[in-house]
Amino acid sequence: MNIQVTFKEKTYNCDSSRPLLSTLLEQGAFVPYSCQGGLCQACMCKVTQGEVPSQSQEPLDKHLQDQGCFLPCICKPSEDISIELATKANVSFAEKNISDFASYTTMVIDKTWLNDDVLRLCLMRPEPLQYKAGQFINLIQPETKLTRSYSLASLPCENFMELHIKRMPNGRMSNWLCDELQHGENIEISGPSGACYYQQAKPEQDIILAGVGTGLAPLFGILRDALESNHQGQIHLFHASLSQEGLYYQDEIQEMVDSVKNLSYIPCVLQGTPPTNGKQGAIDQIIIETLGDCAGKRAYLCGDDAVVQTMKDTLLQHGLSENDILADAFTAST
Repeated sequence: MNIQVTFKEKTYNCDSSRPLLSTLLEQGAFVPYSCQGGLCQACMCKVTQGEVPSQSQEPLDKHLQDQGCFLPCICKPSEDISIELATKANVSFAEKNISDFASYTTMVIDKTWLNDDVLRLCLMRPEPLQYKAGQFINLIQPETKLTRSYSLASLPCENFMELHIKRMPNGRMSNWLCDELQHGENIEISGPSGACYYQQAKPEQDIILAGVGTGLAPLFGILRDALESNHQGQIHLFHASLSQEGLYYQDEIQEMVDSVKNLSYIPCVLQGTPPTNGKQGAIDQIIIETLGDCAGKRAYLCGDDAVVQTMKDTLLQHGLSENDILADAFTAST
């Protein structure tokens, strides 16, 4: 069934059997987006006339749902609607979102390869931009306005923002960032967003930091933030990859372990021989083998969506409370 969607004073004919974001983009509308799966929330819009399916609001906090916010990437509207982008000007955001959806122009100040596939990209932090370590920002390609989300490994007190870019096969954004964007060039960013960052309320609580691949980026920021905040509980860091070649920052993290009494680090590989002090196997099982009962701990889980969900399920089965899980799950964009 065809419906009409009014957006930025223009009406678009959309197919109700397909995600709204896809049909808008195909017709030339500019909507920021990244994962297209309801995880990053970069495309969040607000309905101003008509109603959207409740499923398109479920990933959002209730106070955002009550204001008519929804995610067009998972919305298949069944009636004519009018919508607008959700911004600070038209939506009241809760403090925990720490997001103003502002856009900034910044400059590339460093590009360094951490391994064969992961690039450390450092951008100058715009003076007005405030964030929490572990949140993510959106990078916007200037010509196409292609948008992707990347987590912050740096601390807010630093004058730069550190991102870890995984080169994806046929990845339009990752290959552009790796090969074409040069040191000294400008790039547009927006954000920050995300609620996966260090919580200072319980400094004595034991922490599990677990991630795969570039899921280490937000965990590295959260870890440093916790240490800067003089966290008293035990901090257990697990970083996994398919093989040893996919791991990075091992020396830097080990130096931190050697100087901090309450920090442990286990690099994990799914295949092949693990590094020194590492383990071979699935990361969720390694966590349980290492820690046993997880009751009373807090977990930060980052990386591929499927692995994050597996880790979450396993930890819940071993005593962890759902309220003590914070996650930053990545989904490859189509």
